[in-house]
Amino acid sequence: MTTTFEKAKNLFSTGEGMDVEKFAAHFCDDCFYQFANYPVAKSPKEIIENSQEFLSHVKTVKHHIIGHHESAGIIYLEMEISYTCLNGNHHTLPCFDSIKFEGDKVKELKIFMDINPVYAEPHATTKATEKKENDHSYICDKIASMYAALKKEDWNEFESYFDDNVLYKVGANDPVVGPKMITKTLQYIYKILKLTTHNQRGIWKADDETVIIEMDANYVNKLTEKFVQVPCTDIYRFENGKITEWRVYPDASQ
Repeated sequence: MTTTFEKAKNLFSTGEGMDVEKFAAHFCDDCFYQFANYPVAKSPKEIIENSQEFLSHVKTVKHHIIGHHESAGIIYLEMEISYTCLNGNHHTLPCFDSIKFEGDKVKELKIFMDINPVYAEPHATTKATEKKENDHSYICDKIASMYAALKKEDWNEFESYFDDNVLYKVGANDPVVGPKMITKTLQYIYKILKLTTHNQRGIWKADDETVIIEMDANYVNKLTEKFVQVPCTDIYRFENGKITEWRVYPDASQ
């Protein structure tokens, strides 16, 4: 028998397919669906109608489940959700869901989150979107997925984004080579600092396989529990879909 948690994961997996009709098919005819502060939908048809604004902003979505709990027939899930907008920008946002099932169908879904950073992104025109498809959106998606795995400290998934001989260099430190050595380096750093979010300030294409990203990396010092923000610029070089070189230029004065 399918567990409630498995039903929830199946629901999210369908949502990640970006086919709103298939997503709405998971719901009862007389459901209750509320996404953030937006109008409540009370049928699959209304879910489809209410999702059009979301689809006008978002290209891809990925759910990262942090934890879940079941009580009185309702499953509660703490998550981080990674969005790729149609204009190529990325956001990873905290989210809390409560889901009530009736058989295999969703009777009630409440999504508690601040989606404003995504909806604040300007709409991409068709021409701009097509340019992204032929430009560096594929590389950006890879980097966003890599960072999602890094934040979860899922080292096996994290290492899968790198070439076996990848070079990783931070500032004036000696470079390390290979995915395992990158993991070892970051695990050492994460003994003191906990990664929370990245604020992307800008992204530029240097050539077909290279992007430059300006960002603020946000951490919490595990010893002092103080917030630490590290401005930095990263350079990523790709070959055959894998990162072959990752150079980080941080301001580590804090």
